[in-house]
Amino acid sequence: MSDVPRRGSVLLLALLVMSGVLIVGASLGTISVLTLRQARVLDDSIIAFAAAESGAEQTLYQLRRAGTETTTLNANPADTSGVQFSGAPMANGSGWSRSITASETTLFAEVPKNRVYEIVLWNPESPASPAGVESMTFSWDDVCGGTSGLEVLAAGWDPAGVGGFDPDVAFHGSSAALTFLRTLPRVIDNDFSASKAYRIRLRAKVCDIFNMAVSAYSADNAAGAQVEIPSRVAVAANGTFGTARQAVELRLPRLQPLSGVFDYVIFSQCSILKGATGAVCP
Repeated sequence: MSDVPRRGSVLLLALLVMSGVLIVGASLGTISVLTLRQARVLDDSIIAFAAAESGAEQTLYQLRRAGTETTTLNANPADTSGVQFSGAPMANGSGWSRSITASETTLFAEVPKNRVYEIVLWNPESPASPAGVESMTFSWDDVCGGTSGLEVLAAGWDPAGVGGFDPDVAFHGSSAALTFLRTLPRVIDNDFSASKAYRIRLRAKVCDIFNMAVSAYSADNAAGAQVEIPSRVAVAANGTFGTARQAVELRLPRLQPLSGVFDYVIFSQCSILKGATGAVCP
């Protein structure tokens, strides 16, 4: 009679040990499968990110070198019939697509002391179209207790005029530039004409400027409708491979900014020669 409970206890112990082994084995198997799946997703994500970078680089080439219009690049994003559209699936099976935003309602930027930030108020894809801007607003914070200044230097021209490029250099009264002191909540510049296009350079004076916000309006004193600023383009490139999807976003100036070297002009009544001996200036 004493052997029956003992045999029952051994059977129960064996069942418990087998259950524990099965649970541990199933857990290890599940962990292994999840680890392999995560490793595969990680590998796919790397390839998808590389595809997104390819789309961004191709878009930069089309915008900056080939001069393709943003409307063309945005049209039919799944069309792979030409290099100006989204790329066809690559040899490794990855692919990419893109979307482009060609203007912004408000520009945000930071400008270090004595550095410049350039704004374009004309559409390079439609050069004959005027900017439609009558006034602009600027607001910013600084690191010098509100004593900073913002120099606004602009060149404006009539895009529909004849006779070549004829910029208006006397923009602010008799000067091409005007410095605004920091004023809350913002400063307003009314020296714009809706019939002209402009290229504007903003320079930070006294100290660094940050949280700068720039907006344009169709009437004086920041009235009328807010005008879209075509200075920058935003490129969103999406890469795919397998089940992975990665994205790259770029924001870049529509045109290459001018170098600060053009801030200085040398005037001379004599010929300026480099590496040669010229006639003595009378």
